[in-house]
This record gives sequence, structure tokens and C-alpha cells, in this order.
Amino acid sequence: MEEIEISSYPLDQLLLSANHRHEKIDRVTAGSISYDQFFRNFMQRNRAVVVEGIVQDWECFQRWIDRSVVPPKLNVPYLKETLPNGPVPVADCERQHYNSHEKLEQSLFEFLQSWETDDDRESTRKRFYLKDWHLRSLLPEYRFYRTPALFTSDWLNEYLVEQGADDYRFVYIGPKGTWTAFHADVFGSYSWSVNIFGRKRWYLLPPGEERKLLNSLRQLPFSVTEQSLRDAGVTFFTIEQKAGEAIFVPSGWYHQVMNVEDAISVNHNWFNGCNVGTVWDNLRSSLADVRREIDDCHDMDNFDDHCQVMLKASFGMDYADFLAIVLYVCDKRLKSIQEEGAEKVKQIDDYVLGKHHVMFDLGAIRDLLGEMVEKKYLDCYPALNCLAVNCLKKLVSVGLTL
Repeated sequence: MEEIEISSYPLDQLLLSANHRHEKIDRVTAGSISYDQFFRNFMQRNRAVVVEGIVQDWECFQRWIDRSVVPPKLNVPYLKETLPNGPVPVADCERQHYNSHEKLEQSLFEFLQSWETDDDRESTRKRFYLKDWHLRSLLPEYRFYRTPALFTSDWLNEYLVEQGADDYRFVYIGPKGTWTAFHADVFGSYSWSVNIFGRKRWYLLPPGEERKLLNSLRQLPFSVTEQSLRDAGVTFFTIEQKAGEAIFVPSGWYHQVMNVEDAISVNHNWFNGCNVGTVWDNLRSSLADVRREIDDCHDMDNFDDHCQVMLKASFGMDYADFLAIVLYVCDKRLKSIQEEGAEKVKQIDDYVLGKHHVMFDLGAIRDLLGEMVEKKYLDCYPALNCLAVNCLKKLVSVGLTL
């Protein structure tokens, strides 16, 4: 198994405390950047980057596209031969539903049918976008890609995959003209997106720039253009992403994505020790929003528990879900350093963590739980507070003092 490792722990505090300005989005080649460099220069600093030449050995890159014709096109016969004709989630890019596109369900073969014609004018083909397709979890034995090493430290999918739960690993297949509305990623997570075919145009905004777009009701726009961003005085970056390139989208970077050609991508949302604090801050902020929304019911029985139910419905996880992920990650790493002869900490897609990385993860969890307990964030939830305190005691027992 391939090991991912950082060069030292504890980390350079000067680096961690630096106030980074986002003046450009770098382009690097996959062979020119190490995991440690990506960890320190991009994940820790919350900087976006484009990584070129990252997917040549992926099965989907080699087989899903028919490159024997000019121009190359989706290899529909191969996909029909390889994949079952199950239901797939499709967005209707001509219909808005709140802050996203209207969703519907089609069979895979029904969706692919429009790709078998060369008529670019066909309206339905330009309208429907297969997105958020959990193909990897639906067919775990079909290894059509391997997560790039740079993106492997992934607490979210590590937990969900090993628990057999819905994950955040997706396939997107969109014809020219389909698009994803202006948004920031779920939970305030990181995301990576690898194009295996076609070309996408991204508008990317550093954190905080989106506030310049708020209307009088404190609402963000459904869509943006370069002109509307310039008119609002927004700092933004336009990225043309080609096949074989990955984009790393850091936490809190709002973005909009257009398929300027027929395009296929593999995407993950994830968080780890570098941005888990951001996810926790977003979770607390969303709970505060819920409490304000139903403040007139504050005297009802089990008010705090009702707030957690609403938090899960609106945010996608509640406090118990978040702590379950953090404690699971912690226990795996503690076991690797406490038990003699224990295996290294496995990550998805046959990677393992190096010793310094394990200690970094544990240190991040110590800091997070220490803040939760010290600032009494869990006092309304005694059972969760007890779990956090007990985990902190385990960390102290291995020398990770507060």
C-alpha cells in the first residue's frame, strides 16, 4: 500500500497563523508536487489549485471515451455493456428549484440514449445533467478510478465507506451547456473534481467575496456571470479545466461550473484535520440559525433535541453524526500507535497514513474536542459531552496534552 506522509509534526506555527491572500490559482503537474507540499501549501492554507496530468491510468479515462473518432465522444456501447441499467439522478438545467436545479430520476440507458446521436441541437440532450451519481458505492468492485494520493486524507468518506453508509463520491456526466449553480460545497468541505472528458469553465471566489453579492434580503444569486462579478467588485478566478486535470476547491470557496463541451468528471467532497474546524464552525452556525428560526418554541419539551433534528434536515448532519466521524477517526489512529504490531491506518483506495500524519490527525482532534469542552458547546447534550471528554482523556494518555 502507498503511504501518504507529512515531513514533520508538530507543524510550523508560523505557517498555520499566516494570513494568506489569494492572488492567483496555481497550476502544477501531478509529478511535480508531493503530498507534503500539497498538504502544506494548499490544504492548510485553503488555497485552490489545478493539478495537471492526474488520471491517465484510470479505467474510466481510457475506456469510457471513444478516442478512435474525431472529435472523441462518450463510449455509450461500452458503458451499456459494463454498467447495469439502474436509476440515476439527473438535474434539469432549465428548471430552478430553490437554490439548485430541479431533480428527477431516469434509467441510465434512457439518459445515455440522447448521447448516441450526433445532433447537438437536440433540446433534451442539452438540458439534462447526470450528477451526484454514487457509482463507486453502487459498484464497489468496479475500480474505474483511484483517488489521487493528494486527496486521500479524507475523514468523511473513510468513515462513511467503512460504515457502509451513503458517501460523498460522485460521477457527473453533462452535455455541453449544462451547469451547476452558484454555491459552496456541503458542510464547508473541500472538494476535488477530475475531468476525464471535455472541458469545464469554473468561476471561483475566495472565502468572503460572496458577501459582495448579497441582495437586500441577504440572499445570494442563483447564477453569476463574469460581468456580474466584476460589477459587484468581486475578486474571482476563471479556470478552464481540460480532460486529465483536477481542481482542488478549498473550504468556503463559492463557485459556478459550466460544461463548455460534453464533459465527464469524478468528484469527492471531504474533510480532514486541516479543515475539520471549519466544518464544526459551520455546523454550530447552522444550529444557531435553527434556534433563531424556532425561538418562539424555546419552552417546548426537548427543544434542544428538536433543534438537532432540524439541523440534520437542513445541514445534512447533526452534532451526533459529526462526533461519530471524529471519534471513529480518532480510535483508528490511536489503535495504530497503542497496539504493538498494529497495522498502519488504512485509507480508501489502498493508501496508509505515515506516523507524522497520524499524530497530526490526533492533534487536530485534541484541539477540536478541547474547544468543544472548554467553551461548553455540548453542555445541552450531556451524552455527547461525555463522549468528547472520554476521547480527550485517551489522547492525554498517549501524550497529546491540551
